[in-house]
Amino acid sequence: MALESQFGPRLSEEEYRRGILALYRDLPPLPSPDQDTDTRWQELNLAVDYRLGRAFPQERRLALWAVQQRIEKKRLRLAAKYLLRRFVSRILARHAQELAGYAAEEFAKVLSPQELRRFLDLKENEPPALPIDLEHLRR
Repeated sequence: MALESQFGPRLSEEEYRRGILALYRDLPPLPSPDQDTDTRWQELNLAVDYRLGRAFPQERRLALWAVQQRIEKKRLRLAAKYLLRRFVSRILARHAQELAGYAAEEFAKVLSPQELRRFLDLKENEPPALPIDLEHLRR
């Protein structure tokens, strides 16, 4: 049963999971850059359909995609920092939380506060954050 939202019916959790599984099941072990980009675009659309509604406007989807592309560039830098985690675990944790905040700020340029909470699955007044286990990073 589809849940209703401001933007029409939303995917159920089961439909969303099936869609994500299908995306990655059909992906080769080493996807080409185009395949990777297409998969990430489809994954974003599934997330929008699940969290916000299937009728969410295309121009706003494209704006979210642009945000995601900017976040991806920062994520790649974070991945490089992760390789040095034994030396910079506290810095990495701070940068990871900054990335979560940056992502929320960027998505907030496209989404209303209510849409943002739903899209990021946040409770009222809950700040965006990434789960970081500092003890694990020190190992």
